[in-house]
Amino acid sequence: MPFSLRHWRPGALLCVMVACAQATPQDDFLRGQLAYHRGDVAGAMAALKPAAQAGHAPSQTLLAFILDRADFVDEAARYYRDAAALGDAEGHAGLANAHLTGRGVAKDEKLAAAHFSKAAELGHAASIELLATAWSRNQLGLDANANPAAALSALQRAADAGHLPSTEALARAYQGGGLGLAPDAAEAARWQARATELRKQRAGKPVAKAAR
Repeated sequence: MPFSLRHWRPGALLCVMVACAQATPQDDFLRGQLAYHRGDVAGAMAALKPAAQAGHAPSQTLLAFILDRADFVDEAARYYRDAAALGDAEGHAGLANAHLTGRGVAKDEKLAAAHFSKAAELGHAASIELLATAWSRNQLGLDANANPAAALSALQRAADAGHLPSTEALARAYQGGGLGLAPDAAEAARWQARATELRKQRAGKPVAKAAR
């Protein structure tokens, strides 16, 4: 039998209309995310854009990511900036990377470091590691000798998250009295033991995969 609204109950039609009216930015985000993961980029963008324009930060950052990969860098940077203004970690990280590479915004290492710092404070894992590495190597305009307290804080946060280079850096700092620390053999030994543990965990991962 051909489809016809005559075969619909009024209550069923009302339910569909109410469901559409009650769609939230989060609903649009989930639809966009699902579309993107199945390879429907156009569908993802169509779902994400209304939510992004409504101020939904996860939609803004995913749409920015898609736009950046398609080389629409100006629009991507704008959405990252909007998300960062809302205090979103991915927004800060995306804007930091834009400033680092000069995609859609002026290339500016200091602004990149500032936004990576904000992202790290918000718990963004990749930014936590990147910032700690930058402090260790005096990159992004950061100077551990000029601001040892900030460098120590960044390394501590990354080490607590299991970042091996930061753990090793803390062991050296406590051993030799770097980063404004007094030499502390006990703390140096504690961080060195943690570094050894992390190395063993890393070495064990390929073995575990091979066993399966």
